[in-house]
Amino acid sequence: MKKLLLVLILGFVSFGADSGEDIYKAKCASCHAMKGMMDQTQMQAMRQKMQNATQEEKMAMREKMMLKMQKSKMKAPPMPMVSKRLKMMLKTREDFIAFVADYIQNPSIKKGFCMPMAYKRFGTMPPIGKTLSKEERTVVASWLYDNFKESWGKSMGGKMCEMKNKNMKCGAGKCGAVKIQTH
Repeated sequence: MKKLLLVLILGFVSFGADSGEDIYKAKCASCHAMKGMMDQTQMQAMRQKMQNATQEEKMAMREKMMLKMQKSKMKAPPMPMVSKRLKMMLKTREDFIAFVADYIQNPSIKKGFCMPMAYKRFGTMPPIGKTLSKEERTVVASWLYDNFKESWGKSMGGKMCEMKNKNMKCGAGKCGAVKIQTH
């Protein structure tokens, strides 16, 4: 009887626990969209247009994209891009989970991995993790790692590191692996 009661209690506690997706939807999704503004086909088409465009046409395309982002009222980079970037910078699942669990509680430009243009556009996120338990931070970080499968190297057809962009500084083969200096 005691074993049955213990199983029922543990089952109820486990059943009541939030999943990583539930936590993401409650705490992250209002700022970090589940999908980017473009799918892979659209990104590929944009990359091809950029390769064949004049400098003026490239600037016009970038301005159009920035206007689209502003109109979308996007508050933070889409979660697929965040996950991709972190997977590139943090080589193991354990490192990814530990970083996210800490960062969402104590975010800062100094320890973050965002590209300079992302910090300029969005700033640093608020410490939403302070309202989560350690277990919830770990659960959502694990879900983020497992849910978003694509790697940064596959973004834009694997061409992210080959783009000739002044804002992307590569070191040791890692795009944007430069920390922002704060004043």
